[in-house]
Amino acid sequence: MKVGDSVRYLNATGGGTVTRIEGNMAYVEEDGFETPVLMKDLVVVMPAGHQPASGAKLMFDQKAFDAGRGKNVGKEKSSAASSPDEDSISMSPWLARKMRPDMNKIVTETPKFHLYFEPTDIRNLDRSRFAIVIVNDSSYVLSFCLSARSDNDKGWRRVIYGFIHPEEMMDCGMISHEDLPEYENIQIQGFWLHETCGFEGQRPVDIRKRLDITKFHKFHCFRENEDFDTPVLEVALDTRREAPDAEQLRKLEESFRGNVAKAAGRSKNGVDSRHKKERPNPADNPHKLLPPIEVDLHINELTDTTAGMEPKDMLMLQLEFVRRTMELNKKRKGQKIIFIHGKGEGVLRKEVLNLLKREYPTADLQDASFREYGFGATLVTV
Repeated sequence: MKVGDSVRYLNATGGGTVTRIEGNMAYVEEDGFETPVLMKDLVVVMPAGHQPASGAKLMFDQKAFDAGRGKNVGKEKSSAASSPDEDSISMSPWLARKMRPDMNKIVTETPKFHLYFEPTDIRNLDRSRFAIVIVNDSSYVLSFCLSARSDNDKGWRRVIYGFIHPEEMMDCGMISHEDLPEYENIQIQGFWLHETCGFEGQRPVDIRKRLDITKFHKFHCFRENEDFDTPVLEVALDTRREAPDAEQLRKLEESFRGNVAKAAGRSKNGVDSRHKKERPNPADNPHKLLPPIEVDLHINELTDTTAGMEPKDMLMLQLEFVRRTMELNKKRKGQKIIFIHGKGEGVLRKEVLNLLKREYPTADLQDASFREYGFGATLVTV
């Protein structure tokens, strides 16, 4: 939190702009009055410097919220939204924040959100600017951070962070065509929570996406959407993606290093079987070219049990192993990696190829040796 941020009170209605900070106390100006508030009792709804452009939808309308109309910001088109009755106001979860969660009711939905780019001039895309908008299409609160980087950047740059309430949208800033190269890669990280009742734990959000900036010039890529007045460009997000837990990542690391050791003619513990002398594992050097690495994607090779896992969960785990292996070797130019996916119905093979083409476009892809793997493996050259 910093001076200039627009904030909202967690334990009361209202909010304002941070004018100064002293220790753990922030001074909030609202309607000309300055009020000292503990920083832990505030939430940032608009970071300093992120002002919505003229005509863009506000990510949070404090007056509408206090009047009981903050639940639907561009999400509902019915007349009831403009003149809520007494029941709709009393049932608003955000007006009932002081009530204890109803633990007799458990939310079981899978929350999801969408990322859109809304043009200021749909008829002249080459000169238009674009509002970055995230829509929370669930009954959960999404706490998130949106980051971006160009292909030449080594690290991520924070764009905006904050909370998006149920069935609301947030304006995350405005960009021009000149800014697009800095947004070639985007990352959204965050977590879900629910305040009105009990809920099933949701895995953290961790999505990385490479933007096709040529689409910002193509009118047919912008589609009508009920949440917007003009056609928008939607960026498809795989919100089902689940990162493997710590134990699965540890197993992946061990498998990777074991494969490297085996390919180098040594045992898995890194000791040469002929001289019994400890040698450094070449996998520890991220730039060293290694012998071809085999990664078996059959689910029984990745986890000890599939109990409780649905087919989509298994697929997400397999794809995460592909992604993790590529990340471990992306600096080894010319490195060969063989992903064994099996023949089957071809679903896993298709998804693996889609992931590699989308997230690692510079890698060369081809079928692995037919004599050794049949049609069940793909050879990747980094």
